[in-house]
Amino acid sequence: MVRLRQLPNIELLAFFLLLYAFFCFYAPHFNTASNLENLLVGYSFIAVLAIGQSFPIMVRGIDLSIGSIMALGGMVLFDLSVIYEVPGYVVIPAVLLVCLLAGLLNGALVVWLRLQPFVATLSTLAAYRGVVYAISGRQLFPEMATRPITDPWLTGMDSYLDIGGVTGLDQYMEMPWLPLSFFLLVGIFIIIQTMHSKTQFGMNFKIVGGNPEAARLAGINVKLTILSAYGLSGLSAGIAAIILVTRLTTATEALGNGMELTAIASAVIGGISLQGGIGNAFGPIIGAMLLGIILLGLTLLGISQFVQQIISGLILIGAIGYDKLLSDFRMRKARAMQSGS
Repeated sequence: MVRLRQLPNIELLAFFLLLYAFFCFYAPHFNTASNLENLLVGYSFIAVLAIGQSFPIMVRGIDLSIGSIMALGGMVLFDLSVIYEVPGYVVIPAVLLVCLLAGLLNGALVVWLRLQPFVATLSTLAAYRGVVYAISGRQLFPEMATRPITDPWLTGMDSYLDIGGVTGLDQYMEMPWLPLSFFLLVGIFIIIQTMHSKTQFGMNFKIVGGNPEAARLAGINVKLTILSAYGLSGLSAGIAAIILVTRLTTATEALGNGMELTAIASAVIGGISLQGGIGNAFGPIIGAMLLGIILLGLTLLGISQFVQQIISGLILIGAIGYDKLLSDFRMRKARAMQSGS
């Protein structure tokens, strides 16, 4: 039991499973293959956004522009593919590069202009959204507005993998296939979690967030670490844009509106401390999926969307309050250890 409690996010995972079981019993049609598909497809890209958002938060910052960067990536994908007919294998790296540069610009504003992260990313939230409207192929070429993305490199991102065919359990499984976006999320999780736990580069985010001055004295390049955090946030927004736009086969100017708050909520619920220095890649995924089952479950119970928004806000307040209590507890424990020594 002691070893089990030491696993990361074990309490959150237990709460997730209990809530999932609750909705399975009380929400009609919740425990179905189609609903599980809605959860995995609809919230995999949000989990990717939450992982990206965890990096700025981990270094005591925040990225309010992540939704606008996602919209920028989506519009670049739409323009290049539909209007200029660029091959999908060129479009995908182009989208990732644009979003990475947008994230690095946020980091540059924080590191070199010394703007507060909230102010810097609030400004770029508006600026990037303006760029989205400026380059919108739907506005510049209205006849293109109804044309879907058809490039197989891109539409293939919305495909499914038949795991039943691989395991030979098709006749026993209600859902013998899983969306490719879910496997992409799993791959991102493995990469990021390995980076956090096995590489100095990944550990630097926690060290800088825990104590920037101590990190500097230890020889860590604090500015480069913060810049990298915002760059990874932008890159994650690009990946999320590819997942969502290839699913919708189009991009709109309003893409990603409000996603920054959902990403922040998922990250904080997943244990990424707003005080900096604490977190992993698993927590934001569970946080995003937890929000997903709550909203899907409430919808199936017939709860109105307005009430769902209120409940989502209360969950975020509770997560922030819990983070504050944990932070105060850690400080008291550290002071007690110092006084005891």
